Amino acid sequence: MNLDRFQSELTPRRVMLPGGAVFLSVPVPAAQAMSFGVWLRRGSASEPVGQEGVTHFLEHIVFKGTATRSSLEVAEAFDAVGAMVDAFTTKDYVAFTLRVLPEFFSTALAVLADMVLRPALEPEAVLLEQDVICEEIQEALDTPEDRLHDAYASYLYGPRGRGRPILGSPESVRAATPESLRAAHQALFAGPNVVLAVGGNLAVGVEDEILAAFDGLVPAATPFADVATDPPGERAAGELVIESPILQTYFEIGNRAVAAGHPDRVPVLLVSNLLGGGMSSRIFQAVREREGLAYTVYNYTDIGRDGGLVSCAGSCSPDKEARVREVVAAEYRRLLAEGPTADELASNKAQIKSHLVFALEGAHNQMSRAAKNELYFGRFMPLAELVAQVDAVDREVVMRCAADWFDPDRMVFAAHRPAKTRRQRPRT
Repeated sequence: MNLDRFQSELTPRRVMLPGGAVFLSVPVPAAQAMSFGVWLRRGSASEPVGQEGVTHFLEHIVFKGTATRSSLEVAEAFDAVGAMVDAFTTKDYVAFTLRVLPEFFSTALAVLADMVLRPALEPEAVLLEQDVICEEIQEALDTPEDRLHDAYASYLYGPRGRGRPILGSPESVRAATPESLRAAHQALFAGPNVVLAVGGNLAVGVEDEILAAFDGLVPAATPFADVATDPPGERAAGELVIESPILQTYFEIGNRAVAAGHPDRVPVLLVSNLLGGGMSSRIFQAVREREGLAYTVYNYTDIGRDGGLVSCAGSCSPDKEARVREVVAAEYRRLLAEGPTADELASNKAQIKSHLVFALEGAHNQMSRAAKNELYFGRFMPLAELVAQVDAVDREVVMRCAADWFDPDRMVFAAHRPAKTRRQRPRT
C-alpha cells in the first residue's frame, strides 16, 4: 500500500488541562455532525476487590438524574435536539459519547457534562438501578456465548482484573450504596483519569466551550489503581465445561496472548485473521465450507492494556463438537508446519489495512480513534505508522507468532454444552 496518501494526516491537537485531564481535538472539515466523548482510562479490570461491577454501575447511574435535572429531563433534553448518546464499559476504559448537529452542540454538551460530573445518586435511583443491572446479569447468564466467554476469561486470567465479569455479580451490585458510588465516581472522574475528545467541523469557540464545561476536573485523593494481571508465562492446555439446557455446544479454543503494548500485537492480529477472520480464512473454509460442521465459527483477539487472549469461537451441534476440535487443531498445526502462502499473506495484509482505513470514516470514528490511541498508547499513532507495521509482517514473523501464540497443544478448550438429561425409568 502506498503510504504517501496518509502522510498528510493531521495529528489531533492535544492539550493537558490543569486538573490532569487530556483534551483531544480532531478536525474533520467535511463532517456534518459533531462527535464528543468523555473517556475514562480505567475500566472494570481496575476495580478494587469488593467493588466488582461498580464502574458499569456508574455508567448506568449517571443517566438517572443530576442536582438540577431528573432522569426524564436528561432524556428529554437529549431527544429535543436529536442527540445520539451512548455509554459503555470495557475492562480497559469507560466511554460516554455524543453525536449531534453543530447547532445543538452547546445544549447537548451542557447536559452531558452535568450528567457525568454531577450525578444525583439518589437512594431510590440506586435501588432501581440495582434491579436493572441484576436483570442485565441474568440476561447475560441466559445468553450462551456471554456466559461461556465470562467463564473462559475467568479461567485464563484468574479471579481478579481481566478475569472478572464487567457487570459484577448480584451480590456486589446489591452492596452498592450512594456513598460507595460517590467515592468511586470521585476516583474515576478525577482529572488524570479523563480524556475529552471532540471531532467534526469545529467552529470557532467550540474547544473553549468544552474546556469550560469540564473545568472542575481535579486530581483524586484515592484514584483507582491498575489491578495487575500475571504475564502469560508457560500457557498450559486445559478444559472448561459448562452444562445447561441449551441446544447447541458453544466453544472457545485459545489461550492468553499479548497486551496492547506488546511488539507482537499486529502480527497476532494478522495470524488470527489468517486463521479465522474472513470467508477465505482457513478455519472458516475447513469447518463450515468443507465439512459443514458449524454455521458460526471465527477467530478473534481481545487485546487489552494489561493482557490479551486469542480464540477460535463458534457453535455446533453436540455430536459435531469432537470433529470441530480436530479440524481446528489440524488447521493450526498446518500453519505451524507450512506457514502462509505468499498470496495468503498478501490477502490478509490487505484485509487488515482496509479495516484500518474503513475505521477512519466519519467524525465519530475519528474522535474515538484519537481517544483510544491516548488510552492505550499515550500518543496518537498515525495511520501511516500502523500500515507500515502491517507491511513489516513477513512469513518468518507469522511462523514465529503462530508457534508462540497459536500452538494447538497449548490451547484451552472451553465449551457450553447441553445438559445431559437422565433417562426416566418406565413405570411398572
